[in-house]
Parts: sequence; C-alpha cells; structure tokens
Amino acid sequence: MQIASSPYGVTADGRNVTCYTMTNSNGMQARFLDYGCVLTHLILPDRSGKPTDVVLGYDTLADYEADPAYMGALVGRYANRIKDSAFTLNGREIRLAPNDGANHLHGVLSKRVFHGTVGNDCLRLTYTSPDGEDGLPGTVRITVRYSLDDNNVLTMGYEAVSDADTVLNLTNHSYFNLAGHRSGRIDGQLLQIAADTFLETADDTCPTGQILPAEGAMDFRRLRPIGGEPTCEQMEMVGGYDHCYVLRPDTAPAALAYCPQTGIALTVATTQPGLQLYTGNYLEDVPRPGKGGARYVQRSGFALETQHYPCAPNYPQFPSAVLQAGQTFRETTYYQLHILNQLK
Repeated sequence: MQIASSPYGVTADGRNVTCYTMTNSNGMQARFLDYGCVLTHLILPDRSGKPTDVVLGYDTLADYEADPAYMGALVGRYANRIKDSAFTLNGREIRLAPNDGANHLHGVLSKRVFHGTVGNDCLRLTYTSPDGEDGLPGTVRITVRYSLDDNNVLTMGYEAVSDADTVLNLTNHSYFNLAGHRSGRIDGQLLQIAADTFLETADDTCPTGQILPAEGAMDFRRLRPIGGEPTCEQMEMVGGYDHCYVLRPDTAPAALAYCPQTGIALTVATTQPGLQLYTGNYLEDVPRPGKGGARYVQRSGFALETQHYPCAPNYPQFPSAVLQAGQTFRETTYYQLHILNQLK
C-alpha cells in the first residue's frame, strides 16, 4: 500500500486540512481527510475494468463542513441516537445537546480536524476530545487507524482512553452505492446481514428497548434486494430502513452486499455488536450537489454502520457502552471489496 498526502483546503475558521490517498497493488484507492476522518472516495475497477467510486461524497471542504448527512465521516462521541438527550451515569444525570428533535444524534467528531501521521502500513488520525464536549464527561484521546491491503480490505480501527467514566460509540458513516456513487437508487442491490434480531424502533428513530425477531421485510438473513420502500410498520415510521441489527457473535461476514450490474461485492466484518442499516431515506434533503455535480436522491446510498447499540446508556439490557476511566476502547471493522462474475 502506498499513501500520498496533499492539501485539501482550509476550514472556515482557518485550519488546514489534508487529503490522504491510499492505493494498493490492484489499483483500488481510498481517500481520507483529516477533517472528520472522512472517507471521500473508494474506487476500484468493476467487472468490466471501469474505475467505480462506490461511496457518496462531495468535491470541496466547504461542502463537507456544511454537510448534514455525515457522508463518509467518523461519528461520535456517541454515534447514533440517545433518546431525550439524557442518561444516567454513576448516579449522575448527563444532559446532551439535542440536535435531532429532542434526541442527541452522532455528536461533533465529524466536524473536528484530527492530526494525521503516516506509518508503514496505516494512516493514523488522532484527536483529544475535551471534557464536556457533546455534554459528555471525560477528556478522551481518540485514535483512528485506516489501512488498505492487497486483498482489497479497508480496515478501520478505533482506540480511545478517557480520564473519567464516560460513554463512547464510534463508527464510520459512509454511504455505499456499489453501482457507483452517481448511479441513482440502490433498491436492486442485494444485502445479507448475519442477524436474527433487530432493535424495535419508535417513530423518533430511537429504540424502544425491545429486541424483535428479524422477520418479513426486516429479515436479511438471506441475500435479497435492499429495497427500502416502506412495506411494514417499522419501515413506515422511519421512511425505509434505519435500524440496528443485533449481530450474531463470531459470525463472519457480518454483512454482504452485491451489485449485479457491476459485479462489485462488499463484505463487512467487525468486533462491534450491532450494525445500523440506513438506506439514505432523506438524502434528497441534502442541499448541495455531490461529487462531480451528482444529485443524490432518496435511497441513492446505504450505510452499514458497525457500532454499539443506539440509546445503550438508557437500556441496561443492551451491551454496555460505558468506557471507564483509564480503560482502552478498541473496536475494528473490515470492509472488503471484490468482484464476482456471478453470485453463487
């Protein structure tokens, strides 16, 4: 793997931003910013040899600064939602800033500039989140490691240490379209998720605390078209899929996606307990055009966000998202892209 760097622009408040380009021996390329750890491009030859960029994004830093959809970004300190922007930790009520109705969504890391260093086999991005950022306790030192190998595996590794008990949930918020980022809706692409259950969702997109069997329209245990048009009550409440699936432990891959048109397949493996499937239900509301002037429409990309459960601090029956002082948070996700002449 080779890593090159180049200036990408200057933020509105005067901070320089760098783009890092990773290229492997197969001609696959991944580009990252130190602004929000954003994955801007993920390019590989399709079945016919045509270079295909399979993630949605923008052309300029100003677009990413104004982006309401978290395209390609690291999200946290608590990815996904915390209902009513509040929870109790060690007997103390923690109040967060509501930014999704009454709820707290994703946090501010997608708008922070990280410090980038290039090693022999990875890009290392670091940031110290001060005590009280996002309303959360603890000064948290965060490290994100990105690497791309010659098997077309893009690895995203997360580490963090806090000086006080806190909660933490980190993930990448890329939108994939395996036919190419500007090819339109993803309805005909296929998806499989290694999950027998999912978190029931209320109409504010927060979990209710109940875990339901993945049946009917919610069942991705076998490879099938993603679709996305609401066909059941759970989908109707959120305009498509925006649900956390409970991954089977020690099952690999956690997810498989495939585009019959291009032959591009994506497999996902992770150490995280959940996977949020989001089908870009509101992408038509994004005010700015995407890369190359592309207009992203509703369901023109899908996100496979490996993470701890949304609202976990409010539901003791969910796996704990508490990071105790001095302990190290470690999670890793692997996205592998490959070409299939036909799906077996």
